[in-house]
Amino acid sequence: MDVTRLSALSDAVMDVAKGEDLKTSLNRLIQNAVLITDCTYGALGSITADGTLEDFTFVGMSDETADEIDTFPEGKGLLGHLLAVPQPLRVSVIGEHPSSVGFPKGHPMMSGFLGVPIRIRDELFGSIYLTQKRNGKSFTEEDENLVVVLASAAGVAIDSYRGHIAQNQVVVLAERERIARDLHDLVIQRLFASGISLHSIVSDPLLSEDVQGKIQSVLDNLDSTVQQIRTTIFALLDQHPIADIRTLIMSEIASLSATAGFQISYSFLGPIDTVIGEDLTKQVIPVIRELITNAIRHAQANAIDLVVLANQTYCEIRVVDDGKGYIPGERKSGLLNLERRALARGGEFEILGNRVSGTRTMWRVSL
Repeated sequence: MDVTRLSALSDAVMDVAKGEDLKTSLNRLIQNAVLITDCTYGALGSITADGTLEDFTFVGMSDETADEIDTFPEGKGLLGHLLAVPQPLRVSVIGEHPSSVGFPKGHPMMSGFLGVPIRIRDELFGSIYLTQKRNGKSFTEEDENLVVVLASAAGVAIDSYRGHIAQNQVVVLAERERIARDLHDLVIQRLFASGISLHSIVSDPLLSEDVQGKIQSVLDNLDSTVQQIRTTIFALLDQHPIADIRTLIMSEIASLSATAGFQISYSFLGPIDTVIGEDLTKQVIPVIRELITNAIRHAQANAIDLVVLANQTYCEIRVVDDGKGYIPGERKSGLLNLERRALARGGEFEILGNRVSGTRTMWRVSL
């Protein structure tokens, strides 16, 4: 292994360790993997809890080319083989491997393939995929060893990120407990004491019925307030220390805003923290990412507004932009994927032109 490649590998590992947000770190890792192995295309796919391919980030392919692909990777073929057998896989000709299923319509033709799984301790997170080594060459054992090191660095970065999130959640939970204690010890006790004082007054026979009625109304309001505060206390204490969907969405918006070059506005309507479970969260984040990325890249928007709404019946995501507008009948692979996600959960996906300019999109699924 020559000094240049070792130096590039060292730089790539240090790049991952910089502590940037996870999405940026992993994207740069794929870019570095492509450079170090001297190939054309690179990607990183993460998997769901049931072992299917979920998120897919790629480099080396233009947005226009990606939009022409009929379907996004679904974990079939060689990608599926890596999920079933999470060991480094190096193939000179993709079509000659027994697991190969060909390429979807619109997909660029590719020859050589190198796939390396990313592990976080004993957990399989996903894989790095590299294809089409330049000058018609095949990936070498040295290429494989270099990417294995990068995959290890990615595993450490992801594990560190999760630890950081967990630490933040511990701080948040501790703060919630403190607020709950203060509400009980300082607020409820004082309201209770005030209520006792008023009870002793309302029965005074010297008071008129009108005054007694007003005092009783205040007592009723105090009782109602105490019940509401107790409900709030229970809600504060009944928080499972898993990723908060609001935090995840805001983190995603921060990353997308940096890409867009302007602040994306957002709002939440309804009890999204309680009705959107972990399973749906894994759908909501990629949907938001795809809708906003589409508005940034293709609609060339200068303003984007996101609304996430949830009630006991459904979850709805709305995105409004001021871009160049949507051409009816022109749904690219990313948007078709969103439609399939919605239909799979008994929902719907709509794209509408805005009143003046731009586009309104709505993704809704049943709960």
